[in-house]
Amino acid sequence: MNASMFFICGPHACGKTTVLKRLKQDKNIVFRGTEVGKDLYYERKFQTGEVGEDFELEVVELELKRDAEIYSQPGIAGVETWHPGNLAYAAVRNPRILPTLQKMILTSPMLERAFGIWLVIDNSEMRKRTQTFRGQEDFAGEFYGKINDQLENCFKMLGLWERTTIIDGNRPIEAVIQNVKDVMQKYKA
Repeated sequence: MNASMFFICGPHACGKTTVLKRLKQDKNIVFRGTEVGKDLYYERKFQTGEVGEDFELEVVELELKRDAEIYSQPGIAGVETWHPGNLAYAAVRNPRILPTLQKMILTSPMLERAFGIWLVIDNSEMRKRTQTFRGQEDFAGEFYGKINDQLENCFKMLGLWERTTIIDGNRPIEAVIQNVKDVMQKYKA
């Protein structure tokens, strides 16, 4: 497969951002895309579990715009959470809109050129690592556990399940990064 998009999904505090920063630093990816919903969270300071359908639509529209911008770039672009993760959020917060979001996402030119990693960590590990939800670890564990439970179905909804590799994120970050790099080698042209 001549891949040009690498996505990394997983629960809060599993290491997605750290891995992508390192891949960019080591020149394994030419572009590092942040998590659109998280960027909006920091910008607007809303309750992450209580957004409406308009927010889900906004996130997908922003992701599709970014997909179009990086479509013709040479090399591999790395994106955090991306469409499968955004669908998982919507499945928990606003499940009624899933068919609409799926239909929108299936128009992305990047879907056929994408492969990904699903970083999994224990709920207790996520609670230990969180910085964003310090003092709200119970909320984070419950909410992000629900998001994580939706991911497999979301990969399948987008035809990405067969191109998604599960990696244990409980291990030291250097081991996780090396594991991700090994998976990336499999998909290089």
